[in-house]
Amino acid sequence: MIRTLVATELAAPAYRAKQISEHLYGKRRARRVRDFDLIPAELRARVESAGWEAGRLDVVKGVLSRDGTGKVSLAVGEGEIVEAVGIPDASCYAETGAAVGADGVGELFQSVVGWDKNRLTACVSSQVGCAMRCSFCATGLQGFKRNLTPAEIASQVLELEDLYGKRVTDVVFMGMGEPMLNMKSVVRAIRCMNEDIGIGGRHITVSTVGIPNSLRLLAREKLQATVAISLHAPDQETRMKIVPSARHYPFEELLDDAKAYFKETGRRVTFEYTLLAGVNDSPSQAQRLSRMLKRKFGAGAHVNIIPWNKIDGVDHEKPSGNVVHRFCAALEGISHTIRRTRGDDVSAACGMLTGEFERRTLRRSG
Repeated sequence: MIRTLVATELAAPAYRAKQISEHLYGKRRARRVRDFDLIPAELRARVESAGWEAGRLDVVKGVLSRDGTGKVSLAVGEGEIVEAVGIPDASCYAETGAAVGADGVGELFQSVVGWDKNRLTACVSSQVGCAMRCSFCATGLQGFKRNLTPAEIASQVLELEDLYGKRVTDVVFMGMGEPMLNMKSVVRAIRCMNEDIGIGGRHITVSTVGIPNSLRLLAREKLQATVAISLHAPDQETRMKIVPSARHYPFEELLDDAKAYFKETGRRVTFEYTLLAGVNDSPSQAQRLSRMLKRKFGAGAHVNIIPWNKIDGVDHEKPSGNVVHRFCAALEGISHTIRRTRGDDVSAACGMLTGEFERRTLRRSG
């Protein structure tokens, strides 16, 4: 992208592309084109005249969990705010869970101590809001606003790196929105993260609830990213009750497409399963899930078990620890991980992101 800009629109030498890239993704991290001090003023003026910007987002607020997980609110448009989450190594901790305004976010986030300096996961958003309206997810409560641009997606990683003062090592598209409904921007953002920011393709995960034909289209992109399918049920009937969009994508077709994706790309597909008390958490449902995954994927299936994070105003309950372990015991040989809840004390855990502006709107209209 930068090389194209330099060669075609600016008619500048190729080495200028490397200098501009240093300002965007290197140590300089300029927030405005006028701060690109490696290139001459005349070239900076031409970059601005061509309509190009640095693409950085304004930080509105940040809040830090006691476990070191940090959530940042970012302005992406007039009256539009999305949230991104930084998840340091699990051994870290923070002294406070306080929220601060834009001026103090960096200092707050860099106060995290006791963590592996080489590990920082960025959970990024791909849309303002979400149209999927899964019954257990706060993002779906606000509906869909718009898709984010590639720059707005990639900038979330840059903002978290700057705030923590650390390099992001892993990225998960598990924030606000359904990535597969914004595939063009998501793919471009992934390429930027990989080629420009320097995050390994195999350290990027795209989570999707399942959009017809999307896995086939994604496979054509030849990315190294991992795909995680938000399954949440062992059968179509149960899934439609909690994932409204499932009625447009039959259960068996989704699994067949996941299998085809694996065959074409060689990249393992994982499955996300949010446990909801009395809905999808019984041992018999775990056994059905196990039989189904073995039939489709043999011993290669892996399930991330996510005990539901309580959200005010949502009619679900979190299963007890005993129920979670009984469910996992009934998976009968299926590889699985119980995801540790991070950042729930500051509404930064899975399914809890909405964007602060929209939360205020929802409270006011209710």
